[in-house]
Amino acid sequence: MREREAIRWLQLTYKVPSEPSQKRVWVWRRLQNLGAFALQNSVYLLPFSEEVEKQFRQLAHDIRAMDGEASIFLVFALDPADEQRILQSLIEARSEEYDAVISLCASFLARARDLFTRQRWDDQLHAEFAEILEKVHVLFRSAKRHDLLAGLTATKRAAAAESLALCEQIFRLLLDRDYTRARRTFEAHQDLFPAPENGDTPSPLTSLFVTSERKYPSNGE
Repeated sequence: MREREAIRWLQLTYKVPSEPSQKRVWVWRRLQNLGAFALQNSVYLLPFSEEVEKQFRQLAHDIRAMDGEASIFLVFALDPADEQRILQSLIEARSEEYDAVISLCASFLARARDLFTRQRWDDQLHAEFAEILEKVHVLFRSAKRHDLLAGLTATKRAAAAESLALCEQIFRLLLDRDYTRARRTFEAHQDLFPAPENGDTPSPLTSLFVTSERKYPSNGE
């Protein structure tokens, strides 16, 4: 029986001065942005890649520049179960971010379908849809920035990118008031957004469009 191929991990261990506290917060936020797994306090892991090594080396340099200490190790897990648990946690965290993109795209397209069905478009709708589309872009950029898992999240990343591309295409067709092509484009990609099983459970992000009719905050708060 072929043995499981060992996964190489990079481990960053660090210590920063307790004061000012902003230094510790800055390092913690940087590690969150990298999507690193907290093995324990001040010990973080990510599967090895050249990009992860680059990011960890830069962070270690920054920590030393603030009079802290930082070390990077190449490690292997001795317990496959522990390794799988950590890996699954990382994948799920990244998948949740991509799922948020896909879910918001589904709400965007459901609203768009109503408009090209009724052949309705105006300046107010233009502004509303442009704002929501920008929020999708922000979510997707954030998800990609946190994602250093390469092929482990490739399928979910591609699905989110395809959803975003479809939203952009539908938006352009609505701008041109080309309702027929918008409908055909939507129908050709309906498999990306399966309907809820019970038929009456809306996407949790559909409410974005409801609130925007009153006044959707431009800062997303």
